[in-house]
Amino acid sequence: MPAPDTAAANGVKLTGSFPGFDGIRLVASLSVLVSHAYLIAENSEARDPATRLLGKDHILGKYGVYTFFIISGFLLTRSLSRDGNALTFTRNRVLRILPGFVFSAAFVALIIGPMVTTQPLADYFRQPATYRYIASSVRCFCDNWEAPFTWPVAGDLATALNGSLWSLSYEVLSYMVLLWLWVILRHPARVAVVLVAAALASMVSKPAEQFMLALAYTLPYFAAGVGMFIVYRRFGTNRIGALVSALFLVVAAVFGVFGYAFMLFATYLVVFFAERPNPGSRFARRAGDLSYGIYLFGWPIEQFLKIHTGASSGEVLFLYAVVPTLALAALSWWVVERPFLRLKASGHRRAVPTLEPGSDSPFVPA
Repeated sequence: MPAPDTAAANGVKLTGSFPGFDGIRLVASLSVLVSHAYLIAENSEARDPATRLLGKDHILGKYGVYTFFIISGFLLTRSLSRDGNALTFTRNRVLRILPGFVFSAAFVALIIGPMVTTQPLADYFRQPATYRYIASSVRCFCDNWEAPFTWPVAGDLATALNGSLWSLSYEVLSYMVLLWLWVILRHPARVAVVLVAAALASMVSKPAEQFMLALAYTLPYFAAGVGMFIVYRRFGTNRIGALVSALFLVVAAVFGVFGYAFMLFATYLVVFFAERPNPGSRFARRAGDLSYGIYLFGWPIEQFLKIHTGASSGEVLFLYAVVPTLALAALSWWVVERPFLRLKASGHRRAVPTLEPGSDSPFVPA
């Protein structure tokens, strides 16, 4: 049965359409691919576009990840406001995240590993570590550092089989916290207040940050998305708000506080642009929603191509990697992710032939 605190009971504005989310997620995932290209090719992030523009510690892919969390917070709060059933929410999140993740872990261990390992192939496939990598990665939703092979490169990158995966455990834990709060509080505004308060506490208090360490790094952006849903359902978005937000982001960049401003003003802009179609969303409607697959496969593809091409610049490695990464992402979408998402849309009763654009998943994925 649906939860009693339904959208109608709360007067929640849920009629907005978000055709642009798929395009925004595509751009965000490609930004991660760009940043990792510099890190892998040059073993440094000094020439990352965001670093060159905004300074040290500003990385283009990091803002792509933050965008994923903003979208997740917004759309998942919207989803709970439409149907607050905890079992439905949990099933939908599992169907969205798990199949593609298992496919990517298996691809790394069983396809890329044999092409990279220095062991005889028979030994590689006999060793328990090859299969433990898949299972243990799924258990922690992270890159398992006890890897069945290492990349033949210098430094810490040798043992990071898929360095993109660090954020998935944050994503999953954010989902869990959001659901727990919803079960307890039963109202999106109350949930938003608690999450925003927790995010602020983690930013200003070291003990609070340590207490919430498992999700503190991304919590402000997830909470910003949740809070933006409350703003949107009451006021929507408009061009004046978007222009003011863009202006404040520029000012924040000048004064060195871009990261903080991104939480507020980029969140508004993300939702504003999500209400409008864009070239990326039109591409996603034709080619499939490739953003999650780009995120999952970009790192191992770039590592593999770095080894075999010797690319020494981020621009070159990105150009080498973008087509095969898109191809693998398309394979993941059409063969693995989309069939499971049809189960998400249909439940246990009937198949639904299409999926709503801008659906409530993190990478569509958060």
